[in-house]
Amino acid sequence: MKKNGTDSSSANASPTASSESAELIDRAQLQADVARQRLRLAKDELRRARKRLKEAKREAKRSRKYATLARKDWKRARRQAEKDGVKQTGGDVVVARTTPKPKTRAGDAPRSRRTASRSPAKRARRTSKGKTATTKAPPRKVAR
Repeated sequence: MKKNGTDSSSANASPTASSESAELIDRAQLQADVARQRLRLAKDELRRARKRLKEAKREAKRSRKYATLARKDWKRARRQAEKDGVKQTGGDVVVARTTPKPKTRAGDAPRSRRTASRSPAKRARRTSKGKTATTKAPPRKVAR
């Protein structure tokens, strides 16, 4: 109930009006509790969704890794077959390794073709951070 500006004294309040306001307060508290519970449930659901997303990303990463290994094995088998002079008809199925090929030490690995073919003049032009040295263009003037 809306009160008038003239009826502002609490001495005139009847017992029914106080019980009515107590019911309104109780109802508002219940609604606030329900809203808090909904919020808690929504946060829990969000947390679970984030966990599901993380797990899906992990699974996708695993699948990509497995697909890469399978493709490498297939290429290796194809090259070996070409080297042996046998033409594969596509009937053979190559099973990918479940573990990656062991890595070699940095000193044992052959150098890439790109670094070997780069001339000393090009190497000298490179800056310490690996980017080519360029000159910055002057700022453009805007015609008004």
